Amino acid sequence: MARRFILDRYLILDFLGPFLLAVGGFVIVGLVDILFTLVDLFVNSGVEGSVVFRLLIYKIPAIMVLFFPMAVLFSMMLLLVRMAKDNELTVLRSSGVSFFRIVRPLLLITIIVVFLCFFINETIVPWTNHVSDRLIKTAVKKVPAPDIAENVFFKDDVNRFFYINKLDIQANVMKDILVYEIIGDFPRIISAQKATWNQQRWVLFDGMIYEFNKEGKAEFTSGFARLNLNLKRDVRSFYSNTKTPREMSSGELKKKIDVLAIGGRGTRALQVEYYMKKSIPAASFIFAIIGIAYCFLFVKSGKDWWGVVLAICLAVLSVGFWFFLVALFRSLGRGDMLHPFWAAWLPNIFYFILGSIIILYKSLFN
Repeated sequence: MARRFILDRYLILDFLGPFLLAVGGFVIVGLVDILFTLVDLFVNSGVEGSVVFRLLIYKIPAIMVLFFPMAVLFSMMLLLVRMAKDNELTVLRSSGVSFFRIVRPLLLITIIVVFLCFFINETIVPWTNHVSDRLIKTAVKKVPAPDIAENVFFKDDVNRFFYINKLDIQANVMKDILVYEIIGDFPRIISAQKATWNQQRWVLFDGMIYEFNKEGKAEFTSGFARLNLNLKRDVRSFYSNTKTPREMSSGELKKKIDVLAIGGRGTRALQVEYYMKKSIPAASFIFAIIGIAYCFLFVKSGKDWWGVVLAICLAVLSVGFWFFLVALFRSLGRGDMLHPFWAAWLPNIFYFILGSIIILYKSLFN
């Protein structure tokens, strides 16, 4: 039984070294542009060095998640090219080891990388983005965090969630309001076209009340011309803890989408960001397939240097084209020209199909 895992252990350990180096290298490259800006602020604007250092640290998790797929691609190719150069692939194949037996542990370790990437993106990245954004506003730009804004989602002290689409501070008028109340096991949603506030009292006009049971089905719906809400604080105080999509986990973002959708508000841009929180981590597995496909297609032996050069060039071009596709389809999804799910996943699907076709061709006809 132990002999079965000798090859697996050998491949995984030889993959992890280049992978960790690649992650570190890509993080440094990703920080360069930020570093130029922060050093300029440190030298010319009097920003403290500790603030610059903290901002760099806070940006690392988001950069890691974005470049994990690239690190998987290049470490995978480096491993397979090295094995081809040392004729290890030839020896394994001539010894009766199948193609899928060779790549199985490599695909397994990339699946673990996908889950690690997803965990970081769900737990660490939202928090670091939130802290770094507030630090930029308060310490770098020397302006306080905004007290109030439109088109955001916030929560009060008694498990009520609020959404305001338009806001007129001078007239104390809000437009297109949603209130989501958690009352025991039965949530209630209040939607109003307009509202006014006076310190801790809100008055909602021309709206509907939706009540739901445990199964999520509407049990009671009624309309109102005027409805009073008593709050413990003024509307301006709600916005100090608001979060953007990049500062939320996918669970938080999904709750926001569901509540806004029930109230008839547009959520397409938020849906694109929601699906991308899953598609970006999954790209690590997709690029593992691409790396395997390019190496087995172009690298015939240890002396096939032109094949190595071609595989590396295609890998670099594939990375650039993937980023282009992600930006393109994200814009199409946000612009209501493509379903949010397909906007987030089509780049991965395209590369998965491409890599799978190459691998199947090499395994069946070689």
